Amino acid sequence: MRRIIETPIPLEELEEIRQRSEAEVNLVLLGVVMENRIPLNRVAIEGRDEEIKKFMESLMRARAGG
Repeated sequence: MRRIIETPIPLEELEEIRQRSEAEVNLVLLGVVMENRIPLNRVAIEGRDEEIKKFMESLMRARAGG
């Protein structure tokens, strides 16, 4: 399965979050897009659905300060 997100978070930080979450996913930088003059990384998250969900939950907690 593959999910694509656009985020201002640097790929290095996403990798750290992936490691902490222990989710078995691969992160692939597809490019950078500009949204309202803000550069967003376009990232593909590849893995099983439950592993992608695990990573996304960890990402949301990390960005919410939890």
